[in-house]
Amino acid sequence: MKQKNAESFLKIAAVALLCLTLFSSCNQLRRWFGNEPERLAQIDKNILYRKDVESLIPGELSAVDSVNAANHYIDLWAIDNLLLRKAEQELSGDEKNVDQELADYRKSLLVFRYQKKYVEERIDTVISGEEAAAYYEANKALFILDDPLCKARFIKMGRQSPYLPIIKTIYRSNGMEDVAQLERLCESSAEVYKTYSNAWIGVSELAQDLPLGKDEVRNALRPDGYIETTDSLYTYLVSVYEFIPAGHPAPLEYKESNIKQIILSKRKQSLLKDLETEVLKEGWNRQMIKIYNKNED
Repeated sequence: MKQKNAESFLKIAAVALLCLTLFSSCNQLRRWFGNEPERLAQIDKNILYRKDVESLIPGELSAVDSVNAANHYIDLWAIDNLLLRKAEQELSGDEKNVDQELADYRKSLLVFRYQKKYVEERIDTVISGEEAAAYYEANKALFILDDPLCKARFIKMGRQSPYLPIIKTIYRSNGMEDVAQLERLCESSAEVYKTYSNAWIGVSELAQDLPLGKDEVRNALRPDGYIETTDSLYTYLVSVYEFIPAGHPAPLEYKESNIKQIILSKRKQSLLKDLETEVLKEGWNRQMIKIYNKNED
């Protein structure tokens, strides 16, 4: 009898030990049977999975850059969770009560999404050239230039180029033959050749191509003028053939895209104002608004 009781006890103990072993290794079992993705990191109950990181890393990165990007994201994830852990430990109950902030944020987010939907369903995004021109003419004072604009040719050539002397003699000319010859020479010998014949260029953009500061370029630009400068390796040539000085209105074509954005923004504002009027009117008509007088209980 004692032997049978001992055998029963041993069987129960073995089963209990097996259950304990299985329970303690359930995470490993889930990974074996494919029920849990591969883990990369864990802080308390928060787990970062490989699939979450891989989805954020661009596929065109090299293997080394991918590893660096993954490590950087793991650090950010860890910092975020460790700060949250600290906040949970160090803040008082009142300090951790964010119910009102969450309610306010939810309200703002829902209102914003509805306003966005309302506008997108109603707005006319087509803006004619005539409408843009009319806005420009009525608001020229808004488009006064702080810096001059120009249409110009830009050439960057090696200082030792055998073609540099002849290019210097013709790059300021607007004659058809000179321009054609200039383009042929620049195509074969210039380091950089740009012609801004159909687009206005500002001082900041032009200064990016020159070994000069913005102020130097601004002071050098003149109507029908030119800029010649050098560094240790290159000669830089700029020939200006159209010019608008600072203090004058920018041309319509230079500001047309910006004007269309302004008109579109005004249309959105008008629709949102209409929405406010509609909901307020509906609220009064359906008696959803109750105003309490001071004398009312």
